Amino acid sequence: MSSRDGTHRNRAPGWPGYRSGPSRADGPGRVFPAPVPAGLRALGAGVRAADWPVRLAFRGSRIALLDTLCRWQTLRALSYVHLLAARTSDGRLPDDLGVVPGPDTAGDPGLAELLARLERAAAGLPADLLDAVVRDSGGLLADNRFAASVLAAGLTADSRPRDPDEAVSRAVVLTSYWYEVPERRGALALTWSANLFVRSWLEWSVRFEYGDPAGGIGITSDPRPARPGAEALPDWAAPLLARVTRGEDPPVRP
Repeated sequence: MSSRDGTHRNRAPGWPGYRSGPSRADGPGRVFPAPVPAGLRALGAGVRAADWPVRLAFRGSRIALLDTLCRWQTLRALSYVHLLAARTSDGRLPDDLGVVPGPDTAGDPGLAELLARLERAAAGLPADLLDAVVRDSGGLLADNRFAASVLAAGLTADSRPRDPDEAVSRAVVLTSYWYEVPERRGALALTWSANLFVRSWLEWSVRFEYGDPAGGIGITSDPRPARPGAEALPDWAAPLLARVTRGEDPPVRP
């Protein structure tokens, strides 16, 4: 299939939910979602929401909680992308996606098993989709004086705050963590990027459901930001980076 600009676009084998095409800069990189079924789209209404802290604290336990929430929300968003791309999953994934990360749910004794299931789904994505998310996080981590504001605004809006006071509190806390705890910037950036990818996928699939009048722009940045090094990202991102590095498409398996 070709777009208006003549770019050849292929449907990834075994992944009926999207097509891919080459970036103008350096190889495969553009993603073109297929129309999303109504039931699958309904799951996306709350999948970007996380109950981010509303009170600032720099104790070790609170920083560890922030890292847990970032990991959980990143894997949750990417697992939903797996559903969007594969159109199939095991029976537990939709239920897992419905559990909202937050200080209360982070204490559930079953969290480790839930995160393991989400990680399998996330790390089983095609490499081009994971690479797009990782690269966008790298763009945020680059020298950008507006990064904290962009991240705080995006994650706060996605969290669906109950009122303006809660929205302001979350934005202030996220901004403060970005500046004051730089070792957690990679985790925050990955979470923001994964949420952005979900948002872009759903919006694009509605806007261009009956064709792509823009001539093949897709939902990924083009030219793409540089991929950040492993040292800039949290340790829990290692399976995602390994999947990007391998490059080949795995069987469709959540």
